[in-house]
Amino acid sequence: MKNANLLFLLLYLQQVTTDLRYDNCCYWMVSKGYDLPEFTERRVLNEVTVYYHDSSLKSKMPCPDWINTTAGIYEWGQIQYWSNHNRFVGTLGLQSAINQFNLTGTLTDRNIYQGFGCCSLYPNGTYSAFLNHAFNGKDFTSFDINSKTFVAAVPQAVVYKTLRESDQTTINYVASYYQKTCLDRLKILKEAPRVRDKRVPDVRILEPKKNAGSVTVTCHVTGFYPREVQVIWLGKQNYSCVVLHISIPNNITKVWGMIKYSTLNITPVILFYILYCNSL
Repeated sequence: MKNANLLFLLLYLQQVTTDLRYDNCCYWMVSKGYDLPEFTERRVLNEVTVYYHDSSLKSKMPCPDWINTTAGIYEWGQIQYWSNHNRFVGTLGLQSAINQFNLTGTLTDRNIYQGFGCCSLYPNGTYSAFLNHAFNGKDFTSFDINSKTFVAAVPQAVVYKTLRESDQTTINYVASYYQKTCLDRLKILKEAPRVRDKRVPDVRILEPKKNAGSVTVTCHVTGFYPREVQVIWLGKQNYSCVVLHISIPNNITKVWGMIKYSTLNITPVILFYILYCNSL
C-alpha cells in the first residue's frame, strides 16, 4: 500500500515550553442603538478576564483579594481611573466617525466604536505592544508608540487623530503605558488564580470518514489551558496523535490503526486540527 500523505490543518500550534507567553490586553467598546451598555471594557490576561466594567454598573470592579501589594493596589486604582478615559475617547471617536463618514438619518442609529490594546511578554524576554481602534468593525486608526502619534487607517480618521494629538499630556501617558506600565501591570495580573490554573487537554480521535478514495482522521483537542500546545501525528500503518501540554508531565497519546482499510487500494489523508478552549 502507498505511504500515507499527511495533511495538517493547524488552527493553533505552538511549541510547548515551561515559560509561557503572556498577553495583557484591554478591549473596550462604545455603542449606540444596540441592546448593549453604552460603554463596555474588559481586561484579560491570556484570555482570562481579570477586570470588567460597563456603564450599566453603579461602581467599578473592586480590587480582588489576591492583589495585596502596594504596587498592585495602586495599579488596580489606575485601571479603574483609566476606564473613564477609555469611555471618553471612545465616545469622542464614535461621534467623530459618524460625522466624518457623513452618516445621516437612520445610519446614525446603530454604530460601534472599539479599542483594542495589548502588550505581550515572550518566553525569551522580548516585549511588544500595540493599540488599534475600529469603527463598525473596520480599521479606523492605530497608535504609533514610538512616534507618539495616531495613524489614520482611513481619511475620515484624520479629525480624530488631530483631536487626540492636541492633548500631548494624555498622548505621553498612553505611550508610556504601552512602553512600560503595561508590562509592569502584566507581572501583577499574571498572579491571578485563574491565570495560574491549568486545564488538561481532552483528546479524541474522531471516526474516520471515507470520501473519494481517501480516509480522513481527525485528532480533536479541546478544553486546555494555558493555550500553548503541541500536537503531532506519528506512524505509517498505525497512527498516534500525541499531545504535549504544560498541564501534563509527559504526553497524551491516542492511537488509530488503519488495519481495516489495508485491503482498500487507497491513500489515507490524515487531517487534524486543534481547538483552543478556555472555559475558566
